[in-house]
Amino acid sequence: MRNKLIVWLVFCSFTIYGQNLKVVENELLKHLTKISYWAHFTGNAKISAEDSLDNENEIFYDKLLNYTSKIPSTLAYDFSELKKAHLIITTSSDKKFRIYSWDTELGGTMKDYESICQYQGDKKVCSKSLNENRQEGDIGCWYSEIFTLETGSKKVYIAYGNAEYSSSGCMQGVQLFSIDNEKLNDKVRLIKTKTGIRNKLYFEFDFFSVANRKERPVKLIYFDENTKTLKIPVVTNKLKVTNQFITYKYNGQFFERVSK
Repeated sequence: MRNKLIVWLVFCSFTIYGQNLKVVENELLKHLTKISYWAHFTGNAKISAEDSLDNENEIFYDKLLNYTSKIPSTLAYDFSELKKAHLIITTSSDKKFRIYSWDTELGGTMKDYESICQYQGDKKVCSKSLNENRQEGDIGCWYSEIFTLETGSKKVYIAYGNAEYSSSGCMQGVQLFSIDNEKLNDKVRLIKTKTGIRNKLYFEFDFFSVANRKERPVKLIYFDENTKTLKIPVVTNKLKVTNQFITYKYNGQFFERVSK
């Protein structure tokens, strides 16, 4: 099914590229809206809402991946109508790295998110799924912020991910990326921990322990670009978020934990 869609998209691209980005946005909005429609469908029992929901997610995924890889100007476009329809778009401060995330509505209380990354390579704008290697049963993250680390040799993007397992069970964390020529490097290992040098740093927590905080989404991770320090909250064995932090500072080679 997906291969057929890709062939169809390539064929249609010659006409859509000549049009403005509002046409592209409206095309994507049509399918994003249908995802919500089928997720809440209560009509004819003979119609498989689940199959239709899965199909609309595939179509939206393929079109978003195609347009963001073939139309460079999409990297800077606001997509305000898609944001209103709950597509989450997070862009780095230099405007060269962006992540699109959406709730597929396939997960129930355990939210299932799909994410596509778009970035400026040396010669062209590219895009790639961030969930290509997901195992069955895994849920994806959505990304609320992108921090930037200047290492001297290259720029590293620190993507702030969020996941929801249930009404109270949540996860937050960071994953490191860099752009190497035209390729996205999602294996940048700079976080030094007791168990090894990592590319990701995630923690689970009880949402109700921070529910009284005003900001949404709840922000628990902080990065200071000037001091190159990353702050992760201390979470108790019962997954309660405390007011204490574990601080990792970039020393020119790795993020290492700062001793108190």
